[in-house]
Amino acid sequence: MISVADALREVLARAPQLAAERVTLAQALGRTLRADARADADSPPFDASAMDGYAARRADLATPLRVIGEAQAGAAFAGTVGAGECVRIFTGASVPAGADCVVKQEDVTREGDTIRVARRDEPNFIRRRGENRRAGDIVVPSGTRLGPPELAALAATGTARPEVTRAPRGVHLVTGNELVAPDRTPTGAQIRDSNSTLIAALLAGRGAELVAQIHLRDDLAAARAAVAALPAHDVLLISGGASVGDHDIARPLLEALGYTLHFQQVNLRPGKPLVFASRGAQLAFALPGNPVSHWVVFQLVVGPLLDHLQTGTGAASALLTGRLAPGAKLPPPDTRHTYWPCRAVIRNGASELTPLSLASSGDGSGLVGANALLPLTANSLDPAAPVGFIPCP
Repeated sequence: MISVADALREVLARAPQLAAERVTLAQALGRTLRADARADADSPPFDASAMDGYAARRADLATPLRVIGEAQAGAAFAGTVGAGECVRIFTGASVPAGADCVVKQEDVTREGDTIRVARRDEPNFIRRRGENRRAGDIVVPSGTRLGPPELAALAATGTARPEVTRAPRGVHLVTGNELVAPDRTPTGAQIRDSNSTLIAALLAGRGAELVAQIHLRDDLAAARAAVAALPAHDVLLISGGASVGDHDIARPLLEALGYTLHFQQVNLRPGKPLVFASRGAQLAFALPGNPVSHWVVFQLVVGPLLDHLQTGTGAASALLTGRLAPGAKLPPPDTRHTYWPCRAVIRNGASELTPLSLASSGDGSGLVGANALLPLTANSLDPAAPVGFIPCP
């Protein structure tokens, strides 16, 4: 039985970084940039006013000044400010030639075309050309996961179609004769399929594209026929059937599809019967069928894999430090390494963790509110001591 750390190393060792492609800015959210984005011009591209007010010469501020024109954002004043002159200016407008300061309009009284400056000790209120970036500077470095600020920065450089890692393509097969769709009412021994919804959401949250999702009955021949023409994909996930029961088809299905099995159990609670296999560059997992196990295994292994496929670097999920909530109840100890779902909130500037009350690994509704994992060993935790935890997106 392999450890979680060794399982992740085995998975990432077989995971190449995906190819690059060019997409629109609207499509680039959450993608990883593959080439440095550099400024194509100085920013600001000219000396710009930081205030609404008047552009003038500081040496003249003690005397009345004559207003000789106006400068707006996008409409510069074409002349030059001379002695005893000023130009009405608005935020973002180009500072006219001859002016070396901008006086806030709050510090000015105006009568007709003449102003008097009440305060002369204020800053110049000019954003100098290139003070943000110089042409050629790296604005967004390669390897950056693109969020809204990064997309805005790309737009400012004129990078309308950034080169990014393509999204991982996932196929999800959910097994079980007992499963019915969420919009159906179960009868007899049937239950609603929640794992399909869970996996679809988890894949989307990691920037992956779900290209197929198929419900398989617990029949190997029928399953092989159903998946004979799957669309191109990088990762295959099979929900359920990962154990060794008479009706567990995940392992024989993977072998029938030409996959090589690399490990079949992990020292993990919940999530022990986790199968990992590969077929060339395609990677596959048979996930233990219970929804809590699904969530835990995805956070510890599948999620980091999807990150690695996009960034080319991978590692175990970050371990942060927090404290247990008052009265927190921990699950009973187990010989396996336990990663328990919990709720992390910030209280008094620190992360406070409440382990969730799960009836079993099949208690999907018990996951409500989960946003972290609490690693536990056979030894109990000291409720007063700091604890490590893994934040889960």
